[in-house]
Amino acid sequence: MTQSEFKWKHFAPEIILWSLHWYGTTALSYAHVSDMLAEHGIFVNRSTIYRWFIEYSPKLRKKLRRYQFIKRCLRPYRLDNQPKTLNTDKHSSYANAITRLKEEGLLRADVNQRQIKSLNNCIGSDHAPIKKLIVATGGFKVRKRAWSTIQGFESLRMLNKGQFDF
Repeated sequence: MTQSEFKWKHFAPEIILWSLHWYGTTALSYAHVSDMLAEHGIFVNRSTIYRWFIEYSPKLRKKLRRYQFIKRCLRPYRLDNQPKTLNTDKHSSYANAITRLKEEGLLRADVNQRQIKSLNNCIGSDHAPIKKLIVATGGFKVRKRAWSTIQGFESLRMLNKGQFDF
């Protein structure tokens, strides 16, 4: 994430990102993360960590989802054994992701994209660890906050599993 996204914050971006990491990857509450930071001499209120998670988890999710789906699909294929045509639905992010993968050399230049509205290449994922994190938080009261918190959990889980490279 860029420095401009942390503009006007009272804490360093590293502290904010570590707080997000600890809360999003372990079954810790906001109070536990606040206590962990206090042990290191950084005093942050638990509500501040909550606001950081609500603010930055959707931004992090947006950055991660750009091309991680196609990259994950192509992982089992070697560069010389990749399919000639990728079937995707008509979402615009697929075209951007395919272009980026070609520029990075992870996808052959002669691979074509076939956009068909009815095709949707979904990859299922295991949500059990995320359910454990939700139980540890004590559930949700506001639907909008629940959505952004779950998105943050999933984004940080993808980073930990190595499903996305910066």
